[in-house]
Amino acid sequence: MQYFAILGLLPVVLGAATTTLPKSAGAVATNKPIAVSGSFDGGMKMYDRNPSVCQGQSETGEADAMFVLEDGATLSNVIIGPNQAEGVHCKGTCTINNVWWSDVCEDAM
Repeated sequence: MQYFAILGLLPVVLGAATTTLPKSAGAVATNKPIAVSGSFDGGMKMYDRNPSVCQGQSETGEADAMFVLEDGATLSNVIIGPNQAEGVHCKGTCTINNVWWSDVCEDAM
C-alpha cells in the first residue's frame, strides 16, 4: 500500500519541475572555483567560468567546479552557467537553496 501512496504523489512532484531559468540579475565570470566556507548569497546572478573548463563527459575534478563548499556551507540564489565542468562540490554536508544550472557539463553536484 505504501507504494501506491508514493506513486500518487509523483504527478505533484513532477508538476513542480520547470525548465525556465529565472531572470539573471547580472553575470560573474571567474577563472577558478569560488570557495564558500559559510553562507554565500549570489543575488540571482549567473556565475560562470572563463575560460570554459567544460570537456563534455570527460571526468574532471574540483579545480573545474564553479563552487567548492566546505563542510556546513550554504549556497543560495545563484544561476550556474554552462562553462563549468563540475558545478558544485561539497566537502561534507552542505545546503543548496534556489540554485539553478543553465546547462550541466559533466556533473551538477
